[in-house]
Amino acid sequence: MKNRLAFITGTVFYIGRIPGAPGTYASLATTLVLYLIHAQSHWIRPGLYISAICLIIFAGILASDAIGRATGIEDPPFVVIDEVAGQLIAFLFIPIGVYTLLLGTLFFRLFDIWKPFPIRKLEALGKGVGVMADDVLAGVYANLLLHAVLWLL
Repeated sequence: MKNRLAFITGTVFYIGRIPGAPGTYASLATTLVLYLIHAQSHWIRPGLYISAICLIIFAGILASDAIGRATGIEDPPFVVIDEVAGQLIAFLFIPIGVYTLLLGTLFFRLFDIWKPFPIRKLEALGKGVGVMADDVLAGVYANLLLHAVLWLL
């Protein structure tokens, strides 16, 4: 039961099992859900948003660590909860709109795939922390770049 819960959490309700580009699918799903939440309320409370990110990071560490032990793969490609956390960080304190959602998703995927210094080094932390940490920093980089673009416009 514990491994099953870890698998559901780590794959974000099996999004990570969709063939092709599971990380990109998870990022797009996260962006879509954020858009739908924003469309309903037109405002997202910063404290609640930050709390949700922290909860996802904590759950991601536990789930990816459990999946890694169960499968023997330290960073399985089907674990995509790290993309959810990173994608949410990319939009932290950003005005939500179609333009910012598209740019934020593009920037996050760019940093997540490219892994500029020191993102790649964070993977070496190992276990669940390493799985989550590189995407968290990719989200921070995407957020900073998105803030810079908005400041320039």
